[in-house]
Amino acid sequence: MRLIKAQNTNLRNIYGKGVKYDVNDQVILDSTNTVLVPSGTTAQRPTSPVNGHMRYNTTDARFEIYENSQWDGLRVAAPSTNAPITQQNVGSGDAVETIFGPLESGDAFYPVPAAAQNILVFVENVFQVAGTNYTLVQNPGAQNTITSIVSTGTTTVIETATTHGFTTNDLIYVSGVESTIDDAVENLNTDDSSSPGSHTITSIPSTTRIEIAVNTAGGNTANYIASSGIILKAGTSTGPYLPGYYLSFTSAPDLDKPITVLHNFDK
Repeated sequence: MRLIKAQNTNLRNIYGKGVKYDVNDQVILDSTNTVLVPSGTTAQRPTSPVNGHMRYNTTDARFEIYENSQWDGLRVAAPSTNAPITQQNVGSGDAVETIFGPLESGDAFYPVPAAAQNILVFVENVFQVAGTNYTLVQNPGAQNTITSIVSTGTTTVIETATTHGFTTNDLIYVSGVESTIDDAVENLNTDDSSSPGSHTITSIPSTTRIEIAVNTAGGNTANYIASSGIILKAGTSTGPYLPGYYLSFTSAPDLDKPITVLHNFDK
């Protein structure tokens, strides 16, 4: 009795090239052409993926693989068109400020450096050593959790979880205050539930309440999820610290020394 040692899926010729499964438990793609893998949007990912699944994500326009129990994009070994080496000027020293940013690599898939060593930082033309001259910090401005929107109207009163430490005329950033974007409370964020909006404090009713100059008349405070929003306090000479990652220098860069960051050279 003869055993079938190999099979192929070529529909034109049983002896032709195709996908083979041999006696050594190998799957062989016997072709000089290409392989067309499954593709679809992010929403069309399989509902029960297993480690090793691979597909082309048409939403992100990239290959992705399911590994370590999560979807992750496949990347090339050198900077690509999706993440070219990017030079960013984050300002100049004033001999006072130590925080500079936020960092913007231009990489939509991996916007945050894996570590401080994964970027190149220069003050003027002097290379800075990660961990010695600078570290990375996230959202460095003092922030307060919002427990409730107390009242709406031509001005709005916000309750904070702890003593806020603000004073009248402080500029603050309010982020993430509404779950349903359908009324005037969204004005606190400028345009939606995640984009921070900048506002001036007009009054300090108490150590845990602030009144800001934004008209939210008609807003529904029931749309606010308690303790989900934050208030970012203004920084110093660099202005408000927007959400993101920043360089934190151990000592303030000298006056008028430009600070340059190179991103994505490690990708």
